[in-house]
Amino acid sequence: MSELNAEELVRFDRPGPRYTSYPTVPAWKGVGVEDRTRALMHVSDPAQVYVHIPFCAEQCSFCGCNMAVAGRQSAGDTYLDLLEKQIEALPLPSRTIHVQRIHLGGGTPTWLNPGQLDRLGEMLRLRFHPVEGAELSLEADPQITTTEQLDVLDRHGFNRLSLGVQSFTPQVLEAVNRPQLTERIPALLEHCRTLGWWGLNLDLMYGLPEQTPERFEQDLHAAIALQPDRLAVFGYAHVPWLKRHQQTLDAGAMPGVEDRARCLLLAQEILQRNGYQALGFDHFARPDDDLSRAARAGTLHRNFMGYTTLSDVDLIGLGMSAISEVQGTYWQDEPHLGKWMKAMRKGEDLLHRGHVLTDEDRARQFVINELMCNLRIDDALLSERFGRTLRGDFASELKALQPMVRDGLVQITEDAITVTDKGRLLVRLVAMPFDAYLPPQRASDRFSRTV
Repeated sequence: MSELNAEELVRFDRPGPRYTSYPTVPAWKGVGVEDRTRALMHVSDPAQVYVHIPFCAEQCSFCGCNMAVAGRQSAGDTYLDLLEKQIEALPLPSRTIHVQRIHLGGGTPTWLNPGQLDRLGEMLRLRFHPVEGAELSLEADPQITTTEQLDVLDRHGFNRLSLGVQSFTPQVLEAVNRPQLTERIPALLEHCRTLGWWGLNLDLMYGLPEQTPERFEQDLHAAIALQPDRLAVFGYAHVPWLKRHQQTLDAGAMPGVEDRARCLLLAQEILQRNGYQALGFDHFARPDDDLSRAARAGTLHRNFMGYTTLSDVDLIGLGMSAISEVQGTYWQDEPHLGKWMKAMRKGEDLLHRGHVLTDEDRARQFVINELMCNLRIDDALLSERFGRTLRGDFASELKALQPMVRDGLVQITEDAITVTDKGRLLVRLVAMPFDAYLPPQRASDRFSRTV
C-alpha cells in the first residue's frame, strides 16, 4: 500500500508526459521513407501489430483519442479498402510474418459491424500469422458492442477484451456525454468468459466532472463486483488546448487536485485490498494474471499501448495516426483522417513524423522502462545491455533525484535506483530526469498533470 496521503500527492504534482519511455514530441524529426522501409525490411519475427480504427458513434467530451464521429457505416467500408491497400504495400521481409500480439484500438473498433470485423480479420490473416499463445485484443465501448461482434472476432483468434467503462455513475456519464447501460458490461464479460477469453480489462477514469471521491469509490466497488482480470485507472487529462471538444466540459464541476489525489489513493487501497496487484502507476491485475507474473519476475514492459509482457518486440502500426516502433525507429502515420485517406488514394507517403533512436536514446529508454515498470534499475542490468553505469553515465540525473530521496520516493545505493512503495504513484517524476528531450519550461502547454 502507498504511504502517501492526498496532501503529499498534491505537493509533488507537476506536468509530465504520459509515456515517458519514448522520445518526447520535440525529438520526433529526421525520419525519412528510407529509414522506415529499412526498419520494416528487418522487422523481428514474431512482431506485434496495432490497428487504429478511428470511428465512434458519439464524441465523449473527455476523450483524448484520435477519433472521428461517423454516422454512415459505409465510412467503415471505405476505411477498410484503404487499410487493405496499406497492409498489402508493407515492405516486410516475407509475405507473411508471425506475430505475438494484434491489438485493435481507436476510436471504437466495435463501431465496425460484424461483416466489417470479419473482413478486417481476413485482411490481417493474409500477412500476419499469430504464434501459439498469441494475444489478440481489442478496445471496446460497452454501449455499442454486441455478442455477435465478439463471436466474429473469436473466429479470427481474438481472445482478450478491454472495455472502456470510465464510470458507473449516471451523473458523471451524463456530464461527459457518455451514454452507457451498465447492465451491458457484465453480459459482455460473461460472454467473453464463455468463449475462453482471458485478461479481461475494465478502464476507469478519475477527475471527471461531477465526480467525487465518494462516487469514485462506488465505481471501484462496482468494477470489483464484475471480477475483471485487470483494471486500468487513468486520471482524466484536461488538455482543451489540444482537444477542443473538452472545452464543452464544465471545469467548475471537476474535482480539485486534492480530490483527484484522494481518488487515486482510493484506487490503490481498495483494489489491492480486494486482491489486485498494483502494476506501475495506473494498472492492476489479479495475482495469477500474466502482467502480475511479469511484474514479480521483473520483466514488465511498457509501450504505446500500456503495460505488456512483451519486451523488445517490434510494433507495426496500421491506419491513420498509428505509431510504429521497429528496430529502434519510431514513426507516426498521418493523424488527420481526411489527409490519411487522400494520401492512400493517391499513393502518397503516409509518414507524418518520426525518430531514429541513438545509442544514448536506447540506454535512456531502458533505464526509464525499468523504473516505470519494474521500479528498479541497477548497474548489472545497465552494464550488461549498454556497458554503462549509473554513477559513471547518469551522475546529473542522480543529483536531480536527491530531493525525491529526501522525500522517501527513491532509494539510491552505490549501484542501483529503487522506487519505494511511497514513490510508485509518482514514478513518472522519477523517470523524467532521464528523458533528455523533455522541455524544461512550458511543460503545462504540452502535457497532462502527474496526479
